[in-house]
Amino acid sequence: MNGKLVMILTLALSTVVYSSQALSQENVESLRGMTAIEATSATPEPKPWKGKSDPIARTFSQQPPLIPHKSQNLKINLDQNKCLGCHGPDNYEKKGATRVGESHFVDRKGKTLDHVAPSRYFCTQCHVEQRDTSPLVNNDFKPLEAVQ
Repeated sequence: MNGKLVMILTLALSTVVYSSQALSQENVESLRGMTAIEATSATPEPKPWKGKSDPIARTFSQQPPLIPHKSQNLKINLDQNKCLGCHGPDNYEKKGATRVGESHFVDRKGKTLDHVAPSRYFCTQCHVEQRDTSPLVNNDFKPLEAVQ
């Protein structure tokens, strides 16, 4: 095949692929609604808190546990981490809280530290409050028997 024919076929194929993608996305609505990605979306209303409750069981190995209490007003910044006030190794027994996991003391290079690793310091990167809500999308996920 000569170069001109290859270029024409490539252009035609690209046009078909682009057109089909544009058509398929026409009626898709995200969880943000019809708000454009570039636009600022409204802050969602927080779901009601049902009081302190038993922790929801994890469904897979290494799943971060959910927070079984309110945490919205707990400050976590470079100067302080209010979560560690109760869950840190020095206070968890006095406070009756779950201790921060050992994995939180290992840095990115695998070195064990005597303090929470910087990559694990901002708790709400992984841990979220548990709420009594309906799922956003249907899900038929089943955990492995070994995890239960």
